[in-house]
Amino acid sequence: MEGSVTKRKDGRWQGVVDVPTLDGVRKRKYVYASTRPECRRKINALIEEIENNGIINPSKSTFKEFAQIWLDTYCINLSPTTIEGYKKSIYTYADKYIGDALMSKILPIHIQEMINNFSKTHSEKTCQNMLGDIGGVFKYAILNKVLKTNPCIGVKIPHDIEPYQYYIYNEDEYNALLEVVSGTIDELPVLLAGLCGLRVSEIMGLTWNNIDFDTHIIYVRKAYVHVKGEVIAKNTKTRTSYRELVAPSYVIERLSLYKNVGFVYPKNDGTAENGGNYSKRFSRMLKNAGLPHTRFHDLRHFNATMMLKKKVTDKESAARLGHSDTNMTKKYQHILSNMKDNSANALNTIVKKLDVKLDVKPS
Repeated sequence: MEGSVTKRKDGRWQGVVDVPTLDGVRKRKYVYASTRPECRRKINALIEEIENNGIINPSKSTFKEFAQIWLDTYCINLSPTTIEGYKKSIYTYADKYIGDALMSKILPIHIQEMINNFSKTHSEKTCQNMLGDIGGVFKYAILNKVLKTNPCIGVKIPHDIEPYQYYIYNEDEYNALLEVVSGTIDELPVLLAGLCGLRVSEIMGLTWNNIDFDTHIIYVRKAYVHVKGEVIAKNTKTRTSYRELVAPSYVIERLSLYKNVGFVYPKNDGTAENGGNYSKRFSRMLKNAGLPHTRFHDLRHFNATMMLKKKVTDKESAARLGHSDTNMTKKYQHILSNMKDNSANALNTIVKKLDVKLDVKPS
């Protein structure tokens, strides 16, 4: 039995040993060290343990080591963006709390302490995402009989975390934004997000041949995302995100003025733009124009809210936004200040107006 030693991008050395199992499926065991000789010593000790005992003692795996196995085996067929999200949860967040702890020694109290500390600087949703991601590592450990219980079970996310305060534009604010971008290439993403509900990754992946100017149909087929320093194409977020939607005639009229070949919103060299970079540029544009701050992604919320106001059904709104169910769409729908009298006006129509005078005199 042999093992290989390679240097990682972060400067550490990684050793790998293929471990034979009773069912004939070879699994891998990893060791890490700061120097090559130290890594080789760990590899030799690991091989000796395997050959002497026939198995690996899982209690000697740290969270970080087993998480790498999980990424290399269970997660190998997932999308690049999903894998990057898992790596961020593991190496950027959880690593400094439990990275070097033995899997068999991590208890619910350790996870709870980590979440409590983490929640001081991160949103409730980010806390939920991290807990779910690292929980996947422990579930895989249970599946492979490394552990019997998942220490993430029962851990509570603090509820006193201040939620993200959405600022959704009303019609006047959105029209003010259109005036700022009118006649510039930035008009395109503002129209596609605000009036068509496209995600920023879908806008960056949209090409001119995805738009049928005769039927007004926009075909959403690809998303372009930023992974490991480069922009790559991937399938749309969900199966329902792969969709066709009829664009408002105003959008088609404006798009026709820019009609070209290739990407609708490319970089200067014609390649796909990084959606994250555009979102930052969008924020600077609002600040320079003196407009209220809203995230570029929140233009999708504006789109969903306007469809709610115009009484578009939840099912149709979900289809246009590319949501797999209407519950997600409802999270995008907000009640703006100029919509708060709608219910009162509607209820007011129920009463039949009668001209009835009081038959008692006020005291």
